[in-house]
Amino acid sequence: MTHPLLISTMKNEAPYLLEWVAWHRLIGFGSLLVYTNDCEDGTDAMLDRLTQLGLARHERNRVLKRGPQKSALKHALAHELTQAADWLYVTDADEFLNIHVGDGSVQALIEAAPGADCIAVTWRLFSHGGEIGFRDAPVTETMTEAERPLEDGGFPDRFAKCLYRRLPSLARLGVHGPREAGEARFVWMQADGRRLGKGDNLTRPARRFAYEAAQVNHYAVRSLDGYLVKKDRGRANHVNHDLGVDYWRRMCRGGAEDRTILRRLPALKAEIARLKEDAELARLHEEAVAWHRAKIAELRARPDIAALRAELLALVEAGDHRARFAPKRPAKEAEPAPEPRPEPRIAALCAELRGLLDHVEPRAAAMEAAARLDEIERGLFGAPRR
Repeated sequence: MTHPLLISTMKNEAPYLLEWVAWHRLIGFGSLLVYTNDCEDGTDAMLDRLTQLGLARHERNRVLKRGPQKSALKHALAHELTQAADWLYVTDADEFLNIHVGDGSVQALIEAAPGADCIAVTWRLFSHGGEIGFRDAPVTETMTEAERPLEDGGFPDRFAKCLYRRLPSLARLGVHGPREAGEARFVWMQADGRRLGKGDNLTRPARRFAYEAAQVNHYAVRSLDGYLVKKDRGRANHVNHDLGVDYWRRMCRGGAEDRTILRRLPALKAEIARLKEDAELARLHEEAVAWHRAKIAELRARPDIAALRAELLALVEAGDHRARFAPKRPAKEAEPAPEPRPEPRIAALCAELRGLLDHVEPRAAAMEAAARLDEIERGLFGAPRR
């Protein structure tokens, strides 16, 4: 039996936290290591309580110049839980590892890729699912519209997240996969056991996603109003990137129904209910929901956020998230431009100027000017017109 460790970073994710913890414990992550920074909604307090209950380990993130997420991964590499684990998995609060092989557990995923040191599991982006307002309900239940398959106009080049061994050659924990050092190299496979090598983009497959074995359900935008809070919070990795219309259009994709994660919904709801049996956790969850509702009301009162919300609503109503991929066609080779034909008036002016040069003194200056006129006529007519 393996001992996989899940590592994550969070800020203001409290109303979604219990579902996320319940899900990943349900599929076999016995250890969860979560770093937080600058939380306002009680995410840190909830994780403190989960730590007290022995259900997770919470660490305050000392943010370095590299940003919150990469700082946390630097700290996590030396953490005692990391050093005790044999498999590691770095993920975000809006991602759910959805395993289809075997009993749907992390152990089943490892067994489906025998000999792998690193198993790359491809993202599948989900849309807002028609959810405009924020509500306290499981994201995995309410949002079942996902990006299209390739054969129906889906977008290629989808990112992956990796489950990998803690080998001696592991130098850094990457956002999407391990960073190696030395001559030894991980054996990389996709979730279905296909070995990856030269010619493969290890963490961003172009067209082969192995969804029949596993996928990462990525709810990057959640509800429209929930997205406003995410924009206000900012990104964990690219801290200087604005979360606006461009990010929404890139990460909110639909057009296909995907309900595969719902096979575990009864067990998930039972696990969430079990977590809420702790009165302190239940209280913190309700306070987080209230904080997010108040924050949304505050944000919607701002003119800039109101304008963004109106723009996003227009995209929702237009079905922008269901757009199909349209590959760029190579531009046709331009026809060669025709040779310029100077106006007759220009030819007459040149002839007039040449006649005037015959009367210029000193002759050296006249000859120099005539030579220059020769160059001009050569460019205009192809040859001097003496």
